[in-house]
Amino acid sequence: MNHHDAEITDVVVVLDGEGSKSIDSAIATLKKLGLEVCTVRNDEGVIEGSIDTAKVHELKTVPGVCYVRSVFTYTADYPSGDPRDKDGPEAALETDD
Repeated sequence: MNHHDAEITDVVVVLDGEGSKSIDSAIATLKKLGLEVCTVRNDEGVIEGSIDTAKVHELKTVPGVCYVRSVFTYTADYPSGDPRDKDGPEAALETDD
């Protein structure tokens, strides 16, 4: 069965280097847009994370963001019971017993 709950893109977001206050503000805004942050490198002004593919372009509109790189895009199939699961439990396979 073909499962397709979401299309996710791993991204690298590069900030303009205006200091830690700018980084904190950018992170808060990026999270509101749906970015799941996994790594923040304050000294380089770089944030790594994952977001719904359809929202990648929105990351570029955040104040302080000067570059967004899409690193890897994949289809997510969340397990039954997960609130992100859109297709429900997998149907049982028929057997020839």
